[in-house]
Amino acid sequence: ISQITTKFTPQKQLEEARHQLELAGMGMDPAAFFAMRIVITVAFGLGAFFVFFVGSSSTAPGTALLYTVGATALGYIFPAMWLKSRITRRQDGIWRALPDALDLLVICVEAGLGFDMAMGKVYEKWENDLAIAFGRVLREIQLGKMRRDALRDMANRMDVPDVTAFVAAIIQADQLGVSMSKILRVQ
Repeated sequence: ISQITTKFTPQKQLEEARHQLELAGMGMDPAAFFAMRIVITVAFGLGAFFVFFVGSSSTAPGTALLYTVGATALGYIFPAMWLKSRITRRQDGIWRALPDALDLLVICVEAGLGFDMAMGKVYEKWENDLAIAFGRVLREIQLGKMRRDALRDMANRMDVPDVTAFVAAIIQADQLGVSMSKILRVQ
């Protein structure tokens, strides 16, 4: 089903779904998400059909048709609502973890560690989405990506305004040669 949906879904819609899945922190392929959405839509529609048309003789045909169409629409909308809920929950968790991560970064940098090593300490100490994102940034840097690009990509994957402001401050401090501990303290 996912291969068929890939053929008939516009590329822009696939990219938007990929971004939404990335914001939710899910490694699911967009084509698989669309396939899941189609399966749930069909399942809700068939389930409502069997309940209201086959299983219940007391329901008027017009009402049964309305319920079936409503259940089918709910089956189509439900995965999008679930994804939006996952995105909101993840962004809220990142927003809540940011102050503690900043405190640990400040302590580590003021103790003499470099910023990358301080991010490594945050990654070692916690198991939240922000720490995992820091670990991904470190892996990308090790693979040759520039730190500012890796941090910008992290901010785009999260879409949390506070993280975006933090990343912008870090990149600016790095480019201007300002003390990292002062910038982290201000943040």
